[in-house]
Amino acid sequence: MKKIVRQQNYLRELIDSQGNRFLSKQALRCLVRSALEPLLDSPESGVVLYRIVDTDGLQGLLKRLEFSDIESFSYADNSKNLVEKVWANTEFLCVLTHRYVAILLWDSHTGDDRTVRYYSVYNSKLQREALDIIKRNSKVDISPYMEKYNPDRRDNILLNASLRRLLDNMDEASSDAVLGYAEKNAASIQPVDYNIKKTRITAHEIKNQLSICDLYSEIIRKYANKEVIDKEGIINAANSITKALKMAGNSLIALKSSEEPELKRCNLSEVVESSVELSKVYAEGKNIRIEVENTPDIYVLADEEKLAAVIINLIKNAAEAFEIDELSDNVQNDKYIKITTEKEEDFAEVRISNNAPGIKKPEDIFKEGFTTKAAGSGLGLWICKKSIEEQLGELELSRFSEDYTEFTIRLGLVKGED
Repeated sequence: MKKIVRQQNYLRELIDSQGNRFLSKQALRCLVRSALEPLLDSPESGVVLYRIVDTDGLQGLLKRLEFSDIESFSYADNSKNLVEKVWANTEFLCVLTHRYVAILLWDSHTGDDRTVRYYSVYNSKLQREALDIIKRNSKVDISPYMEKYNPDRRDNILLNASLRRLLDNMDEASSDAVLGYAEKNAASIQPVDYNIKKTRITAHEIKNQLSICDLYSEIIRKYANKEVIDKEGIINAANSITKALKMAGNSLIALKSSEEPELKRCNLSEVVESSVELSKVYAEGKNIRIEVENTPDIYVLADEEKLAAVIINLIKNAAEAFEIDELSDNVQNDKYIKITTEKEEDFAEVRISNNAPGIKKPEDIFKEGFTTKAAGSGLGLWICKKSIEEQLGELELSRFSEDYTEFTIRLGLVKGED
């Protein structure tokens, strides 16, 4: 008689072994994005193994993976890659490349539909434990990938601990901000819809800042792996991460308050320079030239960080507009984003232009929920316009054609003297 040896859910045992606290599903989605988006944004040789049952908030990301050239294998219960359906509520994401390996495991069987228990390792010899378990229950032979994509055989204990601590802290801060905001507005007569929208706006702004941190951290890794270390480049990247984290933290603090933006006299050229410095990372490795024509000594009435967030978002959108296959040879060889500041009578202008293919449906771009991106939320430009209007200014799509786009921000001028 043939003996049947059934698989066991060893992934759950591995999750238990790391002893991490519960994590909100929202924070988990951020962790999944931070592991997968760098590979999707800059495709290279690699493979993705994943079992994601609860796709809420991740549909766009998974669709991008599906239509990319990156090798990937799904281990959903309805896939043909499983030997047995033993993983139940356990899910995972394994991203393997020559430069980094990220292993995330989580179990939603916590008794609370808002949290998971999780396990994570990055560029660690411990990556083999999880991959061996997946290999035993995989009809696909993943052994070649395990050997090919092994960028660092050392066990990065401090890196793993640091990332888990950062994730826990961000999860705590988010929960605290949301609870504090809810308590403060429990008796408010504001519509519930306003509260929801404010939370979505804050989440969008924080996501942009965390994407800056993620991209600059990758640059630091590249610099650190070179024979001649670029200290200036590493310091600049570290400073940019610090600024982005500060902006994200202030966004969380602002979520607790229902007050309007704090408008004060700002040096427009300094805000633009700082915003461009943070935004340069979006053009990294994409052969995009960033030009700045900054008129000095222009002072405007604005909220510095909110104005910077708008400029960063517009530059980010401009960089992403080049990510298509139909670029002409002229554009491909001379991609640019230009930022210009000028005085115009009683107001100041910031113009952000690029020569990427023009915007489709320009009449809809500022509408909430409208997007042309596969993984877009449709909030970016809507948030930008609302933010500038709250600062008593104006944002418009001032010029557009098949190969040119220009946005203009107008803000009220104030005297430069203290």
